[in-house]
Amino acid sequence: MKQTNRNLLSLLAIVTFFGMSMVPLAHARICSQAGSAGRWAFTVTGSVILPTGGVVPVMQVGTFREDREGNIKGGQTRSLGGSVAKETLTGTATINPDCTGTATTAVYDDSGALVRTTSVDFVLDDDGNHARSIVTAIVLPDGTRLAPLLTLDYRRVFSKGSN
Repeated sequence: MKQTNRNLLSLLAIVTFFGMSMVPLAHARICSQAGSAGRWAFTVTGSVILPTGGVVPVMQVGTFREDREGNIKGGQTRSLGGSVAKETLTGTATINPDCTGTATTAVYDDSGALVRTTSVDFVLDDDGNHARSIVTAIVLPDGTRLAPLLTLDYRRVFSKGSN
């Protein structure tokens, strides 16, 4: 009788484990390029390490619009070591079904001159209304690479349900 109870409990534990592990799959959301389209606001905080080894603090705030194909257009105000400037940006984003993605943007100054190209890795959360990212590359027009220590926080200007 004790052996039967132990076998029954073992079987129940296995069934419960596998049953519980399947629940997230049944309710998992799939992200898509079209689903991320809309207006977004963002902040950037951190630093960049210059080729000389100097560390410069960076902060940015801005907005962008992403279309259903992943094309991005926007603007931002940035502070680089206390030097403040307005910039525009264009680029592309790619969203994976698991809600991770990458984006690359070209950043321009007020005169339209390319200032840098920036790449990020990100993840969408909050039902696709919020994202977090890390800058993975900053390349200046002359090919110089800066070492980024930057994170971004994005939020939809309006939730998907109200767009």
